[in-house]
Amino acid sequence: MDQPLSLKLASLCQISQYKLEHILSQCGEKADLIIDPVLIKPLERICGVTWLRQHGIDKIYKMDPQLGSTSNTRRIYFIPACIKKYKCVLDQISSLLSLNPAQADAKCFNIIIVPKFVCTFDSILENKGLYEIVKLHSFSWELMRLDDQLLSLEVPFLYKQLYVEKNQSLLSSIAMSLWSLFHVIGKPKCLMSLGKMSSSVLDLLEVYNETFTRDFVSNNTDDIGAVLVIDRDQDYSSSLLTPATYSGLLSEIFNINCGHLELNVKETKLKKGKLNFTTSKDETAKTAVMSLDSSIDHLYGEIKHRHFSEVLSVLSSKAKLLKNEDIKALGIQEMKQFVATKLQQVTLFKQNLVNHVLASETIISEMNNKFENLTLTESEMLNNRNKRANFTYIDEHFGTDVHMHNSLRLMCLLSLTQGLTYEEYNSLVHKYLLAFGYKFLYVFNNLITSGLLVQPSSPKLSLSNLSNLSDRLPKWQTEFQTVANKLKQLPTKSDSAKSPSYVFNGGYIPLVAVICNALLTSESLAELLTKLSALDDLKIGGSSVDKAKRGMESLNEKITNSNTKTDSENGYRDAKTLLKTLKGDSRTMFTLKPRTVLVYMIGGVTYAEVAACDVIQSVTGSRIIIASDCIASGSDLIAANM
Repeated sequence: MDQPLSLKLASLCQISQYKLEHILSQCGEKADLIIDPVLIKPLERICGVTWLRQHGIDKIYKMDPQLGSTSNTRRIYFIPACIKKYKCVLDQISSLLSLNPAQADAKCFNIIIVPKFVCTFDSILENKGLYEIVKLHSFSWELMRLDDQLLSLEVPFLYKQLYVEKNQSLLSSIAMSLWSLFHVIGKPKCLMSLGKMSSSVLDLLEVYNETFTRDFVSNNTDDIGAVLVIDRDQDYSSSLLTPATYSGLLSEIFNINCGHLELNVKETKLKKGKLNFTTSKDETAKTAVMSLDSSIDHLYGEIKHRHFSEVLSVLSSKAKLLKNEDIKALGIQEMKQFVATKLQQVTLFKQNLVNHVLASETIISEMNNKFENLTLTESEMLNNRNKRANFTYIDEHFGTDVHMHNSLRLMCLLSLTQGLTYEEYNSLVHKYLLAFGYKFLYVFNNLITSGLLVQPSSPKLSLSNLSNLSDRLPKWQTEFQTVANKLKQLPTKSDSAKSPSYVFNGGYIPLVAVICNALLTSESLAELLTKLSALDDLKIGGSSVDKAKRGMESLNEKITNSNTKTDSENGYRDAKTLLKTLKGDSRTMFTLKPRTVLVYMIGGVTYAEVAACDVIQSVTGSRIIIASDCIASGSDLIAANM
């Protein structure tokens, strides 16, 4: 366990491979693998085709409801934990059994469910009459390294289940991934949670530590100083705003799956979601695949966090360097040496350069002249200025340039930052339904349920609510601006150029960057909690907090004991309660050693947030590792509500 942190994180893939090997050993010697297309890329990161064939897999098929016979009677289905897809698999198995009832006795059907199956799956299996015929397996793979200091579980369907459907049955998978991670990198000295789901994850983590205490390997290495687990709904603004970084705009335009970008310029996210009845799908369009991994594509590593305005100049300079290479001037021996050592690298670099130039050109053509107007309107929303003009901009967008996802995205941002009146809300809903059909009426209810949209109450001028008339008058600051100003998320023009707000064109600093900066710059626990006092659902625990707690007990035991009822059952203390206990005492030192922070976002993290944290780690001389269940853009979150 004395290996560098990067090697330890890379070893998580081997743990996932071991888990899969154990499952396949229970499924028979020779079988066909039928895999859902969504899981192909993540599975490729765990193992290859050769490895699968060495462990009993004969043929591999993509999951299709119309899939007919396969080469082997023994089948292994590989699907995500989705009820709809699960029922589709069971219907397919039932149709096979109706043609050949003898297969029921052979028990040749296995279903591997990612990340786990719950009791509902067993009930459905029993209702279908397949209880002892089909065997279910849970495969909770470990966090995957997508890029330098970027980890992901690659389960994008988790956001919809947690926030839209309010189904927290898979929340334990997040806790288990953290539990496995701490086995590899060691336990952090400070753990923080922000949000109800994050608090539940840390509570589950403590349960796992107690339940599996015999299997826990003691790890005294100091790789992580602090861990922050945060709910996506604590900072929806960072996902709804238009990013200004190269990687952020890539995720806005192209489809990205498990760190691989589909460079299809004919069918981008913006084109697919646009209301356009004249264009037809170009079936001859070729799709290149780009790897968004800095260790594979060094050029991407150089430009991924840059403001997009700088990217073309960097690409241009790289192209000039290649042009200046005079290969013809080389001698025979030098030519041989060049072919043996550098030719393959130069060829790969040229291909990557072509791909990035093509991607940049596509971003420019797709965004056109909308970027400046869009970011200006978003900045006005964030600072609660020109509400009427902002609504007019969105209203015109709904009327002339309506997009299935991005139009709703603007509506949600306005709702969260400045609010919508009853008439404004109904006007936008009506225009959207006229464009796409009343079958999408349920989407607005889902957006309200997930917290992306705030539904205004109906104005009823009666004697009972005249006293609340002041609440409906325009305000200098909404609740969003009040909290954002306390946390210094809305920078001014005089702020340093090194501010992480550049990821949103200087208008907003993501919440994760604010918290990480507070963790890395605070010298005492009281200072840390004071900086984050505007956050309501913040809880903190760990050995560093326990030491401070014991020190304060000797001085002020009564106050501490009186506040224990508000603390978490497993030792995590409410931040505001703890701050009252400390009473500004600066003696409780809080210095992170090592200066490494792990951020785990439940519900998807954006590339803009990753870039903002990269600025913080550069300024503070620290290291910030970002982990999540998936990498998602704002349009992806809106799409999850459909």
